Amino acid sequence: MSSLELLHQADRRLVTLVAELSSADLDVPSPCADWNVRSLVSHTIASIDAFSAAVDGAGGPTEQELFSGTDILGSDPLGVTERAVARSHRAWASIIDWEKPVTTVIGAMPAVSAVGIITYSTLIHSWDLATAVGAEVEFTDSEASLAEAVGAQLVPSLRPSGLFGAEVEVGPGVSPTARLVALAGRNPL
Repeated sequence: MSSLELLHQADRRLVTLVAELSSADLDVPSPCADWNVRSLVSHTIASIDAFSAAVDGAGGPTEQELFSGTDILGSDPLGVTERAVARSHRAWASIIDWEKPVTTVIGAMPAVSAVGIITYSTLIHSWDLATAVGAEVEFTDSEASLAEAVGAQLVPSLRPSGLFGAEVEVGPGVSPTARLVALAGRNPL
């Protein structure tokens, strides 16, 4: 699958999960320390907007806003999610040279790396969201491949800043999804 196809697939899952949320679900704790579902989804949408801004230049959240968990959903979580995803798809569809650098909130990198990071983020946070509300998410083989490649580079470099918890030990025979969320500091068991 291409980078754009993987991004679209991850975004569709996120939109589906958000569409199924009740207002009570927004107050449920998430696997991310100190964040409920509302904070988690707000962060996920802010991340999508931040990476869109790196491509379309239309502005996005600051690094502080991105990691604050401040509510940006208001009374329309699905509408906010759908608008952010649509913006992201327009921005990434405009890329002609995937090796050309874009400047993201975590630094400058080739566009292909940036789209991989935002796809990884959406995958992991979709798992967080599903887990919080008692649903299940299993990554496809293509998603797992991307998440493994991106996570192996991204997570160790950002763990010292507290953006990821310590890797959770899992035994042999767990699913690729469980292994990947464990690397990101989530307990998949």
